[in-house]
Amino acid sequence: MTRRESQSCEAGPDTCSGASEETRIPRPRGLARRWQRRAGVSRTAMLVALGVAVGFGAPLAASAAERGTVAGIVRFDGPAPTRAPLPVYKHAEVCGASVPDDRLVVGPGGGLRFAVVTIEGVRNGSRPERDAVHTLDNRQCRFEPHVQVAEVGQWLEISNSDPILHNADARVGTETLFNLGLPPGRRVRRPLARSGRIAITCDVRHTWMSAFVVVTDHPYHTITDAYGAYEIRDVPPGRYTLSVWHEELGTREAPVTVEAGGTATVDVAFPAKEGRP
Repeated sequence: MTRRESQSCEAGPDTCSGASEETRIPRPRGLARRWQRRAGVSRTAMLVALGVAVGFGAPLAASAAERGTVAGIVRFDGPAPTRAPLPVYKHAEVCGASVPDDRLVVGPGGGLRFAVVTIEGVRNGSRPERDAVHTLDNRQCRFEPHVQVAEVGQWLEISNSDPILHNADARVGTETLFNLGLPPGRRVRRPLARSGRIAITCDVRHTWMSAFVVVTDHPYHTITDAYGAYEIRDVPPGRYTLSVWHEELGTREAPVTVEAGGTATVDVAFPAKEGRP
């Protein structure tokens, strides 16, 4: 670099170009300022747009502290039915002479077991948990568990812990989802791709075997325990419909209002049907 070039660099970065004084080209200051102003306007517009999206867009999901709980008892309204065990027609050496009848189980105080409770109409709540695995085992010639709830995008793993052949014939209405042969020790996974009530039976002349998998598109669900009790947590505030389904008694619905940080208690009763054992 010549002395004249060095002096021009010392004069300021806007005139330093590495060329001689006679040939150097000054930077266009006005153009640079215009670009800076435009960039500043663009950044400001972007921040304003984000603020509008947050302030006026879709409602955000409620935080954990703002959510509530729905709990209660599902009861059988009437004298508790007395049901005989289901007779076994095949493989009695493994299954025994009979198995308990889980289709209608009434506990202490009339509590109804194996009722599926869901909250319908929740928006902007928690998303379904993907890829969770639920199990259905053939054990002592019964499906275990008898009733369970899963979510769309999860998996059902079917296994056979008995020393005899079983199968799992899964249907939604009249549509067959899968029909699996299950020799002893086999374990198979199947995806739960859509919502619905899946009825499962064993067609190897094990006519007493049955199970249900209720698949929902949301996480607001549970199953009643031996006392008919249920609890669903982390529900966003709002007004919804509580739906209770039982394989023999049908469906009952009730309105429910959830307040932030509170517990809404909703008890549901299924009337006894005449002539039902």
